[in-house]
Amino acid sequence: VMVFVNQVAEIVHNIVDEWHGAPNRNIGDAFLIVWRMKEDFAPWERERVGDMSVMSFVQVVAAINKSCMLKEYREHPALIARLPNYQVRLGFGLHYGWAIEGAIGSEFKIDASYLSPHVNMASRLEAIAPQYQVPILMSNPLAQLCSHDMARYFRTIDHVTLKGGMSTAMRLHTVDIVAENLSSDAVAPKRSEIKRLREKTKEEKFRRTFKVHELFETNSDLRQMRKDFPKSFFQLFSKGYLNYEAGEWDVARDIFERTREMLPEPDGPSRALLDFMGRHGYDPTR
Repeated sequence: VMVFVNQVAEIVHNIVDEWHGAPNRNIGDAFLIVWRMKEDFAPWERERVGDMSVMSFVQVVAAINKSCMLKEYREHPALIARLPNYQVRLGFGLHYGWAIEGAIGSEFKIDASYLSPHVNMASRLEAIAPQYQVPILMSNPLAQLCSHDMARYFRTIDHVTLKGGMSTAMRLHTVDIVAENLSSDAVAPKRSEIKRLREKTKEEKFRRTFKVHELFETNSDLRQMRKDFPKSFFQLFSKGYLNYEAGEWDVARDIFERTREMLPEPDGPSRALLDFMGRHGYDPTR
């Protein structure tokens, strides 16, 4: 188990570092990742930090599914016998807010850590992502931080008040990707090659001429992961969601029943909203 978690950590940490993030804590099989926002950042630099945080996790999802090391677990006879169709999957919660950074502990054990309700919010988002069957779940503050061009690839999927999170209601967003559309690499790249490429590309990602959102159209892995989502699906879901927020649940119900079945696999957010409305008898006043 420890070897498996460390293999996943190596993938996550390498990609996060490439996108200017910083691995902070390993909590069992969970990782706390931070992007520091400097006070003197210009508006475009603040947007860039948001864009990079989202793109880093999109690329982690792709790398996890392409890894030939992790492929061995999917093909392990004992795992297949106990867990048919086993896949290595990660869930991510992304939030934007303040935190107090410092050393926590004593002379016996000290850890660099972050204290903030916003850290708890990120953890809460990661925990509920499976309810919507999405790999990445983002808060509205994070979505608003990102550039307009980047936000065009987000889908608003709910408006909630989270237990153990902030006291005010906020919208939730996701980036729609299907990582299972990717094939595993035939050969694992050498660590020295990974490091060389990472250092070469890291700095250019913070140049003003670099456009993070363009990778959705130019990167073959990202295009492959998004190929199952037609424009008509997003348009119809958006119509249903606007009716859902407006309290027109009968209309929203009809639309979400359609969007749930529009993709090769049932759409998780459509199903989650239908389940929620169903528990309230499709009456928004209850």
